[in-house]
Amino acid sequence: MIWLILSILLLLIILLLHLRVRLAIRYEDDLSVSLKILCFNIPLFPKVQKKLKHKDYSVKKLRKRQKKLENKKAKKEKKSAEKQQKPKKELKKTITESLELIKIVLEYVMPPFGKYFKLEILKLKIKVGTSDPAKTAVTYGLVSQSVAYIIELLSNITNVDVKKHNSIQVSADFLSEKTDADINIILNLKVWHSISLAFKFCMGFLKTRSKNTTKQN
Repeated sequence: MIWLILSILLLLIILLLHLRVRLAIRYEDDLSVSLKILCFNIPLFPKVQKKLKHKDYSVKKLRKRQKKLENKKAKKEKKSAEKQQKPKKELKKTITESLELIKIVLEYVMPPFGKYFKLEILKLKIKVGTSDPAKTAVTYGLVSQSVAYIIELLSNITNVDVKKHNSIQVSADFLSEKTDADINIILNLKVWHSISLAFKFCMGFLKTRSKNTTKQN
């Protein structure tokens, strides 16, 4: 009986590890990210607001909520002010660290795991617009080239599936003063690949940090 239970548990674990996880990234005015497993849809960003109950409308609760919102606003303003006053060296450090993370993904993560990824591009439409027509033309050229380069790079390291021939569009709107984007992308990966991927990323990150520390010393 014990062997039967253990066998069932082992089978369930194997099935669980082979489940395909779908990370859906959608941008249309606002960014939304959700995790899909089987029939379950788990919103990751933005966080789902809790439903308010009648007791939440008491004077004490409302004052507490108001104070919390004021503290959150103050922290946001402080963070924004610090960001504006951030020295160029700090900004350069942030950019350098971001590039290091990208390098880690491309060097340690993507080569062994790229073949397991499936990137579905359902929609990637960008309409470039600025306050100046000349600037719009230059920006359109840069965005168009960047999108083409990124798609080509991803196609070389993982499986990219463009659902329709017109799923990817970059256009210039000389009458608009702002740039609009409509993006719908789904990343497919099995559970055990996700775990292994996270472990590989952490090892690569620690290795890179160790190299940088050695160079500084």
